[in-house]
Formats: sequence, structure tokens, C-alpha cells
Amino acid sequence: MATWSPTPPHKKYGVAIDNYVSKLPCGVNLQIGETVQILEECAGWYRGFSLRNKEKKGVFPASYVHLKEAKVENIGQYETVSPVENPTVLEVTSVLREWGQMWKRLYVERHSQLFHTVKKLMLELIQMRRQLMSGTLTQDQIRELKLRITSKIDWGNRKLGLDLVPRIDGEVVDVDRTSAVQLYQVSRGTVRKSKKKVLSHHLYFILKNFACNVGEDTDIFFSLYDAIENKFISERFHVKLTKNGLPVNVERLHSLSAFFIDLGNQDLARELYMVAHIFRIGKMVYSSGESKKSSVQYRRPYGCAVMSIQEVLVAQADQSEGQEDKEFLMKVYSCNNENEMWQLHENIIRKQLGKVNLQGSSYDTIVSFPLLLPAGLQANNRSSRDLTGMVVSMSLLHGELAQVRQENAFLFNKGVTLVRKLGFSDVIMPGDIRNDLYVTLERAEFEKGGKTTGKNVEVTMVVLGEDGEVLQECISLGEGELYTSEYQSYVLYHNNNPRWGETIKLAVPIDKFYGSHLRFEFRHCSTKDKDVKKLFAFAFTPLMIGDGTTLQDRQHELFVYKCEENVKFHSPAMYLTNLPSSGEDTIGTIGLSEGGATFPRSPKETFVISTVVCSTKLTQNVDLLGLLKWKAHPDRVQDTLQRLTRVDGEDIVKFLHDILDTLFAIMDENTEKYGKQVFQVLVFIIDMLHSEKFQHFREVLDTYIQKHFAGALVYKELIASFKRTLDTSVTSGMDKQEQAQNMLKAIEYIFKFIIQSRVLYGRATCGQEAESFKDDFMTMFTSINRVLAQPVEALLQVQVTLLKYFHSIYDELLRLFDLHEVARFIANAVDSIPLDHNMTLLNQTKLKCIEHTIKANIFRETVSRAILLSTCLRHLSHHMRQKQELKLGVAAVGDIIILIQELSHDQSMSSVVQENVQLLVDSLLELMFQGVMTIDRTGEVAGHYVSCLIGLLGLMNEEHYRCLLEGLTDRKKLRDFLLRIFIVFRELVKQDHFPRDWVTMRMLTNNVVLTALQYFSQALTETFLFMFDQQLWSSYFGLAVAFLTQASLQLESFTEAKRNKILEKYCDMRVPMGFEILSMWQSLGEHKLNFLPGMVGSFLEISLVPETELRKALIPVFHDMMECEQATRGSFKEVECEMIDKLDILISQDKGDDEYRELFHSILLDRVQIENADWQETAGSFVNSMTRLLERLLDYRHVMKGSENRDKRMGCTVSLLHFYHSDIQREEMYIRYIYKLHDMHKEAENYTEAGFTLLLHAHMLNWTCLMLPDDEWYPRQQERERKEKIYVMVIEYFDKGKSWENGIPLCKELAEQYEKKSFEYAKLSHILQTQAHFFENILTELRPERPFYRVGYYGKKFPFFLRNKTFVYQGQPYEKIQDFSQRLQTEFPNASFMTHNLPLDDEVINSDVEYIQICKATPVPNDSEILQDQTVPEKIASYYRANNIDTFIFDRPVHKGGKDENLFKNMWLERTIMVTTSTLPGILKWFEVKSVQVVEISPIETAIQTMDNMNKELRSLIHQHTTDQTRGVQILSMRLNGVIDAAVNGGISKYQEAFFEDDYINAHPEDQQLVQRLKGLVMEQVSVLESGLAIHGKLAPAEVVPLHRKMVEMFTAMKASLAGQNSPSLWHTQKRLSVASAPGALGQRSSSIPSIPPSPEKKPASPLSKSLQSPLFPVKTTTSKTYAISTQPPASVPTTPASAVAPSPLLPEKRRNSTPNTNNTPADTPVNQSVPTHVSRDSVLRHGSDPSLGITRTQSPDRTDNILTRSMDVIPYGTTNRHPGTGSQNSPRSSWAGPTVGPPIPPRTGLKGGFSLNSTTTSSASSITSSVSQAGGDDSVPPALPARVKRASAVSLQSLDSGLAPSPPLTPNRAVPTPASLQSSDTSSISSTSSTDTNGSVDSSTVPPIPPKPSKVRPLPPVPTTLEPQVSKSFGRQGPQPAFFDCTPLVPAKSGQTPRIPEIPEGSQSVYMSPSSVYMFPTSVYMSPSSVSLSSPPPLVEKKKNQQATAQQTYKSVPRPVPTPRKSVSDNR
Repeated sequence: MATWSPTPPHKKYGVAIDNYVSKLPCGVNLQIGETVQILEECAGWYRGFSLRNKEKKGVFPASYVHLKEAKVENIGQYETVSPVENPTVLEVTSVLREWGQMWKRLYVERHSQLFHTVKKLMLELIQMRRQLMSGTLTQDQIRELKLRITSKIDWGNRKLGLDLVPRIDGEVVDVDRTSAVQLYQVSRGTVRKSKKKVLSHHLYFILKNFACNVGEDTDIFFSLYDAIENKFISERFHVKLTKNGLPVNVERLHSLSAFFIDLGNQDLARELYMVAHIFRIGKMVYSSGESKKSSVQYRRPYGCAVMSIQEVLVAQADQSEGQEDKEFLMKVYSCNNENEMWQLHENIIRKQLGKVNLQGSSYDTIVSFPLLLPAGLQANNRSSRDLTGMVVSMSLLHGELAQVRQENAFLFNKGVTLVRKLGFSDVIMPGDIRNDLYVTLERAEFEKGGKTTGKNVEVTMVVLGEDGEVLQECISLGEGELYTSEYQSYVLYHNNNPRWGETIKLAVPIDKFYGSHLRFEFRHCSTKDKDVKKLFAFAFTPLMIGDGTTLQDRQHELFVYKCEENVKFHSPAMYLTNLPSSGEDTIGTIGLSEGGATFPRSPKETFVISTVVCSTKLTQNVDLLGLLKWKAHPDRVQDTLQRLTRVDGEDIVKFLHDILDTLFAIMDENTEKYGKQVFQVLVFIIDMLHSEKFQHFREVLDTYIQKHFAGALVYKELIASFKRTLDTSVTSGMDKQEQAQNMLKAIEYIFKFIIQSRVLYGRATCGQEAESFKDDFMTMFTSINRVLAQPVEALLQVQVTLLKYFHSIYDELLRLFDLHEVARFIANAVDSIPLDHNMTLLNQTKLKCIEHTIKANIFRETVSRAILLSTCLRHLSHHMRQKQELKLGVAAVGDIIILIQELSHDQSMSSVVQENVQLLVDSLLELMFQGVMTIDRTGEVAGHYVSCLIGLLGLMNEEHYRCLLEGLTDRKKLRDFLLRIFIVFRELVKQDHFPRDWVTMRMLTNNVVLTALQYFSQALTETFLFMFDQQLWSSYFGLAVAFLTQASLQLESFTEAKRNKILEKYCDMRVPMGFEILSMWQSLGEHKLNFLPGMVGSFLEISLVPETELRKALIPVFHDMMECEQATRGSFKEVECEMIDKLDILISQDKGDDEYRELFHSILLDRVQIENADWQETAGSFVNSMTRLLERLLDYRHVMKGSENRDKRMGCTVSLLHFYHSDIQREEMYIRYIYKLHDMHKEAENYTEAGFTLLLHAHMLNWTCLMLPDDEWYPRQQERERKEKIYVMVIEYFDKGKSWENGIPLCKELAEQYEKKSFEYAKLSHILQTQAHFFENILTELRPERPFYRVGYYGKKFPFFLRNKTFVYQGQPYEKIQDFSQRLQTEFPNASFMTHNLPLDDEVINSDVEYIQICKATPVPNDSEILQDQTVPEKIASYYRANNIDTFIFDRPVHKGGKDENLFKNMWLERTIMVTTSTLPGILKWFEVKSVQVVEISPIETAIQTMDNMNKELRSLIHQHTTDQTRGVQILSMRLNGVIDAAVNGGISKYQEAFFEDDYINAHPEDQQLVQRLKGLVMEQVSVLESGLAIHGKLAPAEVVPLHRKMVEMFTAMKASLAGQNSPSLWHTQKRLSVASAPGALGQRSSSIPSIPPSPEKKPASPLSKSLQSPLFPVKTTTSKTYAISTQPPASVPTTPASAVAPSPLLPEKRRNSTPNTNNTPADTPVNQSVPTHVSRDSVLRHGSDPSLGITRTQSPDRTDNILTRSMDVIPYGTTNRHPGTGSQNSPRSSWAGPTVGPPIPPRTGLKGGFSLNSTTTSSASSITSSVSQAGGDDSVPPALPARVKRASAVSLQSLDSGLAPSPPLTPNRAVPTPASLQSSDTSSISSTSSTDTNGSVDSSTVPPIPPKPSKVRPLPPVPTTLEPQVSKSFGRQGPQPAFFDCTPLVPAKSGQTPRIPEIPEGSQSVYMSPSSVYMFPTSVYMSPSSVSLSSPPPLVEKKKNQQATAQQTYKSVPRPVPTPRKSVSDNR
């Protein structure tokens, strides 16, 4: 059997190559690309872990992993594995992983711009990583690619806010081998590896394709052109092509390339262009038809091409490494006039395109070179033919040519051509010999002679030597072709004034240069005489002038001499000696006359050339030539030397080698005579090389000294001259000092010459005169020291110059002296400078000299460093102590630390490093500690200073710390030292010196501080524990706490990558520091009491660090503190108080978590129970209190952010407020949270609550003169003043919150104080005015009503202050329950809103899910006396009905007894009474329910309340129209029509059947009075209706008259039906009723029908008195889907008819505005229950509805136009509505049949029967009515109820208008089929958003329901094809037909999720209900018992056509809003 075995090193690391999902319990899942560490292997399986999750170890298949080579360290249990790859590749990999996570977050957070930027950057890094791993790049390319990668990484890190990665030349700094100083410099970007400045650049050029149809042989010349100076700067690259397009030299077929070399930095800064001149070689006039080749060939102009070099540079910068050079197209232009050929390139550059023609691309011949052509051009010849010009590629290479040749040998192996500059390069090295002459043919002027046309002039140039022979092969038209012996210019056709602008290079040997001359022969190329070139003139010029200099670099105008064709120039002397070449020539007149006879000259003919000489041997300067030839005139040497200083520097550097040789030759010739002057010239030349222009020639001088200098004897004169000049400067004037300064600037090369001369002399003499040389050298240094020691202001510049350049001689001195001697020279020189002088400039220069000395090679040597280090430290410590030139001093110290850090890695140097560090510690450590304490943190030096201190501490080891502490023998000094260290370390821990993204620097600092503290803590314990020093110990503990709690060490807040890097490098430094603190605390012993309670907060802060082990170790310390104080003081009160104070502050700073709370409670409670027998109870109580406080504080912190958590914050604040006030009596904490709560209320504009909150503080104060201290809210003032100020603020808040009743008592209290106590009558006047204003506002201002809601929070996930508690909330003005629920959904996005109000079981209460129950609550007023007083104004009474209330009720219908057709017989109300902890409003908008009581109300009492409420509403409407007859009658019409229609159709008969029969009276004799009361209300309604019809007939407009007639008919039928009942009382009542007058008389005013004002004993209810509703509360049943029918009255507030409700936001604007709000009463007035004004509050709570007490209820309507309400087709009592499709077929809006409450009611789609309740019902009307019309039915008189109707209690409808909270909005997840009739009607609301109460109430915003999942939910029945519900045969009569109701409750969705319909268990039955089976008799709910059918929907029964037509005609006459057509559901599908 195979066993697991450890993996070998080569199998330790791998990468997943595919995704692996393990099904094994011990398996590890892998994702492709994930890296794994492998621990063991067995039979094709590996065991290990993913590096993403190192905690989980498991097995995975070996086939899924690709092994990679890795480096294994610490093999075994703690081994670490890292891949062996390129560090840059590894960094890119790590960066991509880290960026990938952040990139996804950017997408989620919608940072689109940064998202796309990071994406592009990541793709670029991936591409560059691939190139880096390809292994195909050169070293230069790899280096450049690494730099580009790192620059992009750093740029991306900055963009993403990540940490700075310190680098040097792209390489990440190794912190282990880098000092803190260097790390600081790198982080600031001040350190880079020294790079040699690149002085030379080379342009690599390739001609890849020539696409011009020249037709003949072609010459192309490429050269670089400076567009600014209008001159060419390079030679020409010459390419010769045949007419077939191939190179003339077939060997160059694949190598048409060139290097334009030696371009300087200044050249690249020019505006350079690559210019190509193209010439054809052939006939004078080209004809494409002629194929015969002419024997005479002419060079004729063809065209020019230009391209900017800047394009090349930009393209090269953008080009990725490894890519081929970018290709460019050079378009070829030809000139309109070939005479413009000389400036054609300028015209193209200046874009003067009118003078040029662009060559086309329709050529027959395409010149291309296959191997060099791009692949695309080779493969497609057509693409080649589309080119217009030349395809070239160019790239720029940098460095010396030899280096470039070595690094790019493959380029030079192709036979590449080197093209030089026209002049010298920036650097001319010794040995570089060059002797080139560049001649440019500018222009010429010739006479026409006797001809009318111009000549075709061709110029032939030859070079003739002194002997008259032509020099062979010395003329070059351009590099790349062979040199020739003669040059022939191109020919311009018929032009006597030709301009060429063509440059020719002459390579004349130096030995032949003297005596040679140029001859230019001019020939006419005739087109008539074929193949004939006629010579007609010539010109000439010598190459050198008579004084030995060459031609000057300028233009030369040459004389043109005529000659004949047959003239033979046998001897050049015939014109050289007799004829002048130009006007500058001085040939004798004799010669002129003799030569003139042979060669006549016309003064009108001229020839102009320009020349440029580029020679290292020939010069154009006479003075320089005189120096070089000094031996020819020895008497002029001194004058020559003097004039040399006036020679231009460019000429000197050209001949530097020869000039130096000449100078030293003159010095050797006569030292005494010329030595001093030669020394001055030498100083002048060296000084000139220090200038920026010639500084790169210093390399030339170095090369000369090392290889070419031969002056073995000059050292003596140089030493003597140096010493003489230095000594003279001390005693002489300013002129001598200037000489000394110039000499000291050249001290480096003077010493180099001295040393090299002495070396040469020693070699020649075998070391003779060595001692003499040393003595001379010592005297020279004596002079140097004497100059430096002079504290004279006059010598300051000399001293500064000497120190500035002094370091440059160190390396040269080491060539002749040993390290010790040179170090002593340097030390003596530095020490000679006085320390006490006050010359700032000298101090600065000295410190710079010391810095250069530290960086010099001599300082790295052990012997010399031992001498120099002490000298440097002595001067540095002095200046740092005096704070003089601190920046320079710190820089020097930093350099020392960097050097020693480098040396410390060499084990052989350990003892030396130990000594050097000790010297640093002794000299600087204490000084640097003092400096850090006093330095300006904002200054530039601060960071560098701190880094030096950290670097020095990092160098110290245990021995250094021991020596340091042993040296502090005095206790006071040690105490001061430790105290200073602790203060400095605390400053370092704050880390204000370094930016936040310098994590590497911060972690290094922390590591150093941690190490140092471990050493210093030992000294603290050993020295200051017995003789205790509390200040020192407190400073230590403060430092330790600050270290441990700093942000840089909180690893939990870092990204995973950053956290892993820190842990890998430093581990978690909080753990060792925490245990160090614990150890120090335990060592205190009896001294612990000295730190109580001061250290409580510190240890508390440490223990809150999220590190489990650290917490477990530190939490017991609190028990130790408690025990210590208990034992000493008898209690631990101070520890308790301090812990409470600090805990509150620390938790608010985002410290601590639930884990800490649990650990705190468990650990401390265990310790208390085990160890504290005497005070166990007290300690246990304290621990429990602290745990509760922690819980509350954590809850408070959790909700501190986000506007959606505002209410949570307030709740948490109140919870803490009560805890501090009641539990632990902490007044100051109590006040703090009072003002926190006040600020929250103020921000939320809860001004009333803000006032009540401030009153908490005011009630703590008295009206005394006691002085109170100042705090963060108030200044120091008297107690009465503070209370007065608070009162004034509270009164202002109450005024803003319109809570004037609460402000009046405060005004009175203040008035009493002003009047009787303080006698401040001015304030009294003002407060009385405020009080009067409040009284006035109460009666005049409108105050919106606010609904109340009961909210229950269940589940353990809720915060402590909400968990498993019930609250009553006061909503916002006009806030519906669905809006309120949505607000809570936002606040609790993870909560599930329950769809019922049934009592909850323990499973829900103890679950980990958040559950919320919501329903409406009705306030029960406390001030019953005010409400019982009928004379109290309504606005006053309305305030007390909804304010200062702590008791609330809500009702739920409950059916008791057996089944009955009449539901009203057994429908009870279950009333729940809730008492809150405080009255509303208060300090919150909600309070917890402290007690609950449940009572029941009988069915007859319910009926009485319903009837009485409707009567009151009708009376109110009648009264309004009587008093104001201008009001519209729409609302009155709707209400009358609804009541009469419901009564006629059997509504009252159901009451009669239920309660007026003898059977009921016999069964319930105790209800006799109630029955009589109900009968009276029925008859009272008849009377009220009669009055209403009277006033309606009087006010009805003409269009409403038909409706009025119908209502009169229906009212007559109603009274007839009442008369037909067997009730004597009813009949007796009816006999007294009079029928209304005929419709024709209704419009007349009749006194027989008086207006009916409200009954005096029953005053019409105000909006508030009518606002009390009886919402449903679910009965606890075994079926969660059982529903009860609401018995709430549907009638609205009397002043707000149902038609005045606010329109749905989903309705069109026309429909919104069509429903007026008559009395400006909010349409969304919540449904409440009214409490009578003549009964007490206790009676209501005790008895519910009691007719003897007159308890009634009214209800205000909510909106009914939402989709779920309409899908129910349920209408409030007193309204009429129709289904879509009802009425005339021709009516476009047939859904509107009369005045309705809301828009037409479309059926619910997707359900059988066309209608679905779906757990919803009317929230707006809050009731179910029976006035639902049916398609085809009788609209005026609905039929009676069916005879055989099932019990309604089986229909599970307890959610119908129970006031429960709505479910979250629904969103569709599939298309819902829609009936055809619905598509043509107003069905768009079906697709809107729907929001239902928890028990079914509906919001006005609706959407179609989401279908259930097919796999779990039985599919719903199909949608019927017609909208009309079918009638079952079981219904024995025509009438309202049953519709389908889906009673499945909606399940609210969590935030961000889609709501769903709960699953219907298999086997459950569908429930069908008639839409007319729910009847509302005056605002009651009636459901026919037989309206329930468990079978399929019954068939349709046809209605009478005449009934339908009559109803439509009647209802059409009533004005009504017309809905806007909407898009049907099917359109959205």
C-alpha cells in the first residue's frame, strides 16, 4: 500500500493548469493559475495548500499541477517556498493578482474611468511579462523593458492608492541589505545608480522599399537637415539603383542601411529631418518610349522626400521591446521648376506645396527589396503598388560607437555604411585623425552669349596635387559608394544661373593637402549635338592659403575664366601662378596680364562655393598655427603663449593633443623662461574644460595624461608654480587671488600632471629623488593648510575654491602615497579649518568636502577610514550641535551610515564595523536624539534626520547597547537619556515624518524601535524598579501602547498581498510588543497602584487590537487592576470609571469587535468567579455591565455610517443614553449622548424630537446661581443661565417642529423667572410675544397628521436594542404603510418582512435571520377631558388625539362559531392594546412597547360602529354642501350613489338578517339595547340619505341629473325594501320618511327639505377623530395562509370623500389631475380608529365598541388605484366601479361606467377566472365592498346574493385590509399572458411595481407577480380568454359572479433581490370567490358563505342587454376622468 512521503525540493512548488473541484472531505479546490505548495505525495496525489489560503491543507491530483523550480528555505515544518524566476516577472505576477481584486471593486463601485485605465495597464503588463519570459531579447532590451515595467507598476500603484515600492534602477530595494538612510533617499527619488552620461547617439537607417517609377538609373542621397539653421549636418548616404530598381552593386542587395553616427545631445534637440534627394541618370530629356540607352549620361533632378526625426523618436518611445522597428513612408515630391531643386526640401518642410508636385503611385516599376520588405508588402503586390514614395525604418541607438558595435554586432555584420557629421563630433578623442574637406556647389552666373536659350551647364570638379596630377579616388558624392577621381554635377536644363546646393566630400591626404587645389570645369551639354559636352570655362581655388592655414569655413566667390574645348591644362602653373582664384587672391599684375591672354575672364560671370574643413591636423587659426610651429619662430614664443588664451575654445579642443605636447615641450626647453607662462596657459586650458560646453573633453584630457603625456621633468616646475601661486594669494591683492582661484579649479589635472610626471620620472630613473619629491609635496600641502587656516574674509573665495575641488586629488595621491599618508593629508587639511569661525559659506563648503571625502574610495579602506572617520565626526557633531548647516551635516552622516551598512554584510569586516559603529554611537547618538526632539517636522531635513537615527540604531547590536548603558553610570543621566529615548520613539511611532505610502520605511522603523525597546526596557527594570520612577515607567507604557496601536501595524486593514508581505518579512510585531508590555506590568508588583486608573485606558486600547492571542494575554490584566485597587482602596470604582470612559472613546474609534466582547466577558468572568470570593458579586456585576456596554457601543459604531442607518444610530444612542443614566449613573456620559442624539435629530430636521432631547439636560439643571465649568457645548456660566439657554433652544425647536403646545409651558416657566426672579422685562416681553405667537399658530397653521405603525423585530441578527422587541413608530406626514415599509427595507436590507401578524414561535425568535412585522396602530388619546368638550376647536382637539400618547390599538377580525351564510353573525374583532415606554412624540419617533393586552369586540358592536361612522360622514358632507353651495357635488354624488346602491342590493338586509331576527335576539338577550341602537342607526341613515338627495338635487348640474334620477329611484326601492321587512320598528320609521321630489323639481330650492347640520350631541368627526382605524391583526392559527376579512369601514374622513384620494404616481397626468381633493385633506390619511369624545380612554380599551357608550369608528380612504386592489375588483363602500369591457361595445372607455374612487380595475392576469387576491386587498379603501359590477350585469341594481354560498371563513382572507406592512416591490421574471380585453384597456399598471402590506394591503405602485418556480410550485391555471368570470351552476341565480382569488402570501425580498411568491404545497386547493360575494354594508365587510367553490370557475351567465345599455347611458352622463391608454402586458412580453 502506497504511503505519503515528503516531496523533494524540486516538487515543492506548482501551478494549477486546470480547475479542480474536490468531492473529498480532505480535498482542496484549485483554480487555473493558482499556485500551490506541496508537502507530500502519494500515488498520483499531492498533499499541500494553496498560497491563497494557507490555512486549509488537503489533497489534489498531481495531474492538475505543473511543477516549477523553487527555492526552499527552512526545510521542515516552517519551510518557505518561493519560485526561482526573474524578480521582475514575480513582481508583475504579484501586482496583477493584487490589482485584479481592486479592478473588480472598481467595477462594482462604478469608477469607470479608472477601471478602464487599470484594465489597459494590466494588459500591457501581461504583454511585457510575456516578452520578458520569451528569452529572445538582448541585454539592453531586457534592461529597458524592466524599466518600463517598473515605471508602469509604480504609476498604477499611485493611481490605485497603493504603497510606494522603493527601487534603484528598476530593481526593488533589498531592505535587509539597505540602510534606513538609503531607503529614505530611494523613497524620495534622490538615489539612482550612477549612469555615465550618454554623449553620442547614432541613427540606424534602412531603405526597405523604393516605389517611384523613375525609368532610368537612379541616385538617392540621404542626409540629415537642420530646419532651424537651414543647413545639412551630416554627410550623404548614397544609394545607386538601376532602372529595374535593384542596387547597382548587387552585393548590397540586402544591406541598404547606414548609421548616421556621432550625433550629440544638441543635435537631437534640433529640428532634424531626413532628406532624400533623387536624381535620374540618363538622357537630358527623358522619354518613356525610347528604349535605346544614350552613350552620354547626365545627372538630372527628379525629386525629394522629407521626414521628421521626431516621428522616429516618438515611435521608438511607444514601441514595445522585441517588436520590429517601425516603418515610415517618405513621400516623394518633384518641383514644378527643376531650378528649384536646390531648395525643394525646404519647400516641403515649410509646406509650400504650391511649388512641388506629389509623385503618384501608378507606376509600372515598383522597387522593393524582398528580404527587407515587410511581410504585408511582400505578400501583396497590390499593396506595394499603392505606396507613394520610399518605405524606410529608423531607430536611434545610444552610446559610444564601439559600445554600440559590440552590443549590436548583427547590424554591423550586414555591411552597414557609416555616415559622419559634416563637422566634428561632440567628443574628439586623442588618436582620432580626420582630414576631410566638404565643398558645396552653391550657384553660378554665366553670360548667354549670342544665344537666346540658356546653357545646360555641367560642373566637373577634380583635385590636383602640387605636381599638377589629378588625385585619384579622393572625391565622394556620398558614403556607401566608391570614391571617384572627378565629380560631375547634375544638369539644369537651359539655365545660365544654376543653383545646385550639392555637397561633395574630399578626402585629401594630409601630406598632399599643401599645394593641392580644386579645378572646376564648366561644360555645355547640347541636346542637338548628341553625346557632346563642350568646355567653355573653368574656375579654381587652392586648398591652403599662403600663411599655412586652410580655406576658411565660408562661401568663396571664384573667378570664372573662359577657355576652349581643345584647351589642355598641361600644367596648372599656367593659371595658378598667373591668375587669381578669387577677389581675395593676391596674384601679381604681371601674372594676371600674362594669364589673361590665354584665359580671359568676364566680370559678369561668377561661381560660388562654400567649404567646411574638418581636420585634426590642419587649422584655420593663425595663432594656433604659430604655437604648433613655435620652433620656426622661437623669439615669438612668449607672444604666442599670450595670444593662445584668446583663441576660440573649439579650435583648442580640436588640437588639444598637439597643443599640450607643444606646451610641455616649451616648458622642457626653458623652464625658467617659459615655465610660469606655460603653467598659466595650462591652467587656462584646464579651466576651459570645466565649462559646460567642453566638459566632455575632460575624458580626452584624461586619455592624454594616461597614454600620451611624456613630460617626465615638468612635475618640479608644476609644484613650484602651484606653491608660488598659493603663497602669493595670501599676501597679494585680488588679482593674485583670482589667479589662485583659477589654479585651484584646475587642481585635479595639475595634480594628475604632477603625479604622472613623477611616475614617468621614477620609471626613467628607477625611483631617484623620491624623498625630495615628498618634501616638495609636503611643502605644497603646508601651503594648502596655511591658506585654509587663515580666518580672513579676503581669502574666503580662495578657501572655498580649494575645498570645493580638494576631493578630486585623493585618487591621484594614492598612486604615490600609502593610505595612511593620504588620510593624514586630508585630515590635516580639514582640521586646519577653525571650528569657531562664523563664515557660513566656508562651513557649507567644508561640509560638502567632508561629504565628498566620505564618498571617496579612500574612505572605504579600513586604514584610512580609521583616521578620517574621527575627523569627520568631530566636525559634523559640532555643526549639528550648533544646528549649523544641518542639511549638509545630516547628509554626510547618512553617507557614513550607508557605507558602514554595506560593509556590515562582509563577515570579514565585522570587527572593523563594530568599532566604526561604536564611534558613531559615542559621537552622534545622544546628539541625534536631542535633534529629533527639537527639529521642525515640516522642514526638509526632518525625514533625513530621522532616517539617520533609525539607520544608526539598526547598526547597533547587543554589545553596542551594553556599552551605551554602561557608559551612563550616573542614575540621573541614565534617567534623562531613557526619558528622551522614549519621547523620541513615541514621535517616531507617530510617523509623521514619512508619507503614508512609505510602508517599507515605516515597517523598518517599527522593527528598529521594537528591537531598541527590548534593550532599554531591561535598563528600566534593573535601575528604576527598586527606586521607582513613575514618570519614566509611564513614558515607557505610553510608548508601548502607541507602538502597538499605530495604524501601520493594523494588518487587518491591509490587502491580503500587503499583509502577507509584512508577515513574511517582520511577522506581526504587535504580539512581541504586547507580551513585552505584559511582562513589564507583571514586574511592577506593588507599584501597580501608581498606574491606576491611568493605565486602564492604555491597556484597554492594547487589548482591543484584533489579535486573539494578544487579547487573551492582556484581558486578565484588567482583573489584576481591579484586584489591586480592591485590595488597597476597598473598591475598584476608579478602574470601573476609567474603563467606561475609555471604552466609549475607543469603540467609537472603530476598535473592538464581537470576538473581543465574548473574550472579555468569558475571561474576566472566569477569573472573577475563581479568584474573588469576597467581592465576586460586585466584580461579576461589573463584568456583565461592561459586556452590555460593549454590546451597545458596538451596535452604535456599526450604524454610524450611512444615511440609511440614521434611525439605527438614534436607537443606539438612546440605548446608550439610558444605560449611562439608569444602569451606571454616569452623568457626564449621559449628557454627551444627549447632545449626540440632539445633533442627529437636528441633521434629520426632527426638530420636535431635538427639543425633547435637550429637555433631558435641562431637567437636570435648577434655577440657581451655581457656576458650572465650561464644556464642549457651553462656556463657563451660572446654572440658571445654562438652563435658560437650553430652554430658548428647545422653544425654537418646538416652533420649527410645529409642536407649539409643548413650547408654551416652557415659555410660561421662563416668563415666571423673568418676571419674579431675574426681573428681565425685555426678555419677558419677548417670551410673552413668543407664547402669544404659539397660541395663534395652534389655531391658524395647518399641521399634517402622522400615522403610527407597530413594528416587531425578531431574530438574533438585530442589534441589541432591537432584538425581539416591538415598537410603535410615528411615520412621516402623509406616509403610507408601503412607503414606511420601504424605508425600513432600506435600513434593514437583509431583513425578511413577514406577511402576517400572527404570534411568532421560538424558532423565529431565536433564528439567525432578521424578521420584521409591520401593521398600522391607532393612537388612544390621554387627554379625554379636552376631547369630551364639544366646544374645543377642532385644531386643538386634533392635536391631542395624536400627541402625548403612549397607548395604541389595532384590531383583527376573528370568526367564531359554525359556518353561516351571513358572515356578520360571527365576525368578532380582536383588539390589541399596546403601551409604550414613553409618550409620542418624544426623544425618538418610536418607542418600545412595554405591555400588551388583547380584548374582543362582538359582531353587533362592529356593525354599530360601521353604521354610525357612515352616517357621520354623510352628515359632514351634507353640512359642507349646505354651508358652501359653491362646492362641487362629485364627492357627494359618489358617496350617495355608493351608499344607496349597496343598501338596495342587500347590504342592510344582511344586518337585518344577522341581528334583527328573533333567533338572534333570543340567543343574545343581553344585546337587546345594541340591536335597538343598530335599528336606529339604519333608520337614521335613511333620513340622512333623504337630506342628502335633497341637497344633491338642488346643486346637481345638468349633466348629473340622470344620475340623480337613478339614485332617487334606487332610494325609493330601498325604502320599499325596508317597508317590506317584518320589522315593526323599521316600518314605523319608514312611514315617517318622505320621498324626494321628482327629478324635474330637484333643481329648485325647496324649503321642505332642510339642510341637515351635524347633530349637536354627535359632532362630525374631525380628520383626526376619524383617523382611528381598526386594522387587522392576524389570529394565531395553524395555517399560515389563512386570512380574515376586515370589518373596517371603508368610508373616509367626512371631509375627504373617496374620490378625493391622491392619484397613483403610475397614472397619466390627465388622470392624476382629474380627482380633486375637496377639503385639502391628505389623500393618504392613514386608516385609524376614532375614539368618541364623550367617553373615557379606559372605556375604549376595556369595552371596545359599545353602543351605549357611543363608541364609533370611522376610516379615511387610502388610494385604491393600485393594480392589486383593482385585480381584486374590490371597491370601498359608497363607490361604484366596473371591469374593463363593461358597458357599450362602442365606448372607447367602457371601463368607466360612473364616478369611481380610482381608475378601472383590470383583472389579475395569469390566474383562473381573471382575478387574483394574491394576499392583497385594498389598502387605500381599507375594506372590501360588495358593489363590484359584473360584465353584462345589471349596473343599477346588482342582484341579491346567491342562495347557495359557501362559508367565507374557509377562504383564508385575513389579510384583507388588516393594515399590515406591504411586501417589497415585485419584479417580473417571466412574461404573463394577458387577455385580449385587458390589452385594449388600461392594463399597463399590471406591469408596474406592486407593493403590498404584510397582510395584503396594496400600494399604488404595482407590477405583475413573479411566477413560482416550476420544479417546486404547482402551475397556476391558464388565463381565460375572456375577462368575464363564469358562473357556476351551483349559483342558483344571476348576479355577481365568482372570481378566482390566489391567497398565497407574497414573500418580501431582501435588498437587491427579486421578491417571490411562496411555494404552494402540492395537494393544496385553489380557492375561487365571486367578486360580488364580498359586500360592505355601511363600511362593513360581508362575504357570502356560499361564494367559495373549490371546483373550476363556473360558466358565464348572460345579462339582459337593456340593463347593460341603461347602466352605461346613466353612468356616462356623470363627469369622470378619462384614463390615458397604456401599453398592455403583452407588448412588454
